[in-house]
Amino acid sequence: MTDRDAIGLFGGTFDPPHTGHLILAERAADALGLSRILFVPTANPPHKETGALSPFDDRLEMTEAAIGGNGRFELSLLEDGPEPSFTWKTLERFAGEGYDRERLHLLVGGDSLAEIASWRRPETICRLATIVAMARPGWPETPVLPEDAAVVILETGTNAISSSAIRRLVAAGRSIRYLVPAPVERYIAEHGLYREPGKGKRP
Repeated sequence: MTDRDAIGLFGGTFDPPHTGHLILAERAADALGLSRILFVPTANPPHKETGALSPFDDRLEMTEAAIGGNGRFELSLLEDGPEPSFTWKTLERFAGEGYDRERLHLLVGGDSLAEIASWRRPETICRLATIVAMARPGWPETPVLPEDAAVVILETGTNAISSSAIRRLVAAGRSIRYLVPAPVERYIAEHGLYREPGKGKRP
């Protein structure tokens, strides 16, 4: 058992970050007594085409704007690099710093929880971290994971907000008010993001 405080790691493309991300992080911090949540925007996710993503700098700035004002939320640049980012590698880095599975928590949405078995080295992920997921409408309650996986499902705050839906709304000229934090909404408008589906565009 390590004497380090318990923390949460929340990785993703955050294209854009939305209130569903913040709800999951806040509920996890409260329910599990996490001292801090590290938001880790991924520069090069192995499961998505990088060309379809908004520029990393935009996603980074939106994430920083989204978490501003919450003392437990921190921005991390651990996955800022040209090589594909793998969750197991990020977790190994923290394990090497003395975090065991009871102190290291991986935050994922309900949709991602259902897909972890298809990620690179799922056994390593489940060995190194406790998986914390927000229940999501329409997703299976019992995902296929290694038998010894430690999983916490949060029910309060369940929502169906998704980044892809937000991008479609912007492209269609529809309101995204309350789906994203106000600073993120302003950033999207000021930088012309998502005017074309799946692409970030600067004016």
